[in-house]
Amino acid sequence: MENIDLQGFTDQAMEHAQQPRNKGVLPEFNAEGRVTGPCGETMAFWLNVKDDRIQSASFYTTGCGSSLACGSMATCLAKDKPIEDAAALSQQDILDALGGLPPEAGHCALLAANTMKTACEDYLKNQKGD
Repeated sequence: MENIDLQGFTDQAMEHAQQPRNKGVLPEFNAEGRVTGPCGETMAFWLNVKDDRIQSASFYTTGCGSSLACGSMATCLAKDKPIEDAAALSQQDILDALGGLPPEAGHCALLAANTMKTACEDYLKNQKGD
């Protein structure tokens, strides 16, 4: 495994960085979103949505341990939620669920929130046939 700098991470954030949940492309998905943040890291989410509720979610990031932790937590928070609730996940929701991150890593939670919103918007757009 790559060497991840986890200084200043909470136990919860450290666990998600070292053992990210839902990493990799879902075998079946009907929504996806990809965003490259100002820091140059790219994050992608894949969602399998049924009856406007997220059945499963996965992610990939080119980023650091903070990005891994945030992507992992965002997929956990979105699972089993209505699509509108997942789209409304905020940077603070992800940070709170992780118990916080070092201040310089907060942008990773924003990247995860923005990417989740993009994936949810993709699903909603596809449902409307636009």
